[in-house]
Amino acid sequence: MTIPKDLNEILISTPDTLHGAVRFAGTRVFAQQLFDYILSGDSLDDFLEDFPEIPRRSAEAVLEWERKRLQRQFAPVPAERAD
Repeated sequence: MTIPKDLNEILISTPDTLHGAVRFAGTRVFAQQLFDYILSGDSLDDFLEDFPEIPRRSAEAVLEWERKRLQRQFAPVPAERAD
C-alpha cells in the first residue's frame, strides 16, 4: 500500500516490521486498529486511552484524511448544463 503524502510523517509501512502493515510511525499500532475502534462503536478517546503512544493529532489526521477521501470518491457528479 502507498501511504498518502499528507500522512508520511504519521503512518509508516516497512516490509521487515509487522509484515509491512501500515502502522503509526514509531509504534507497532496498526492504522486499521483506529478504524476498527470507530466502526465497533468505540470513541477516539477510547482508542487513545488504549494506545497512549499515539498523539491525538495523528489519529485525527488519519480520520480526517479518510473522511476527505471518501467525500471526494462519493461526491455527486455535476449534471451537464443544457444551455
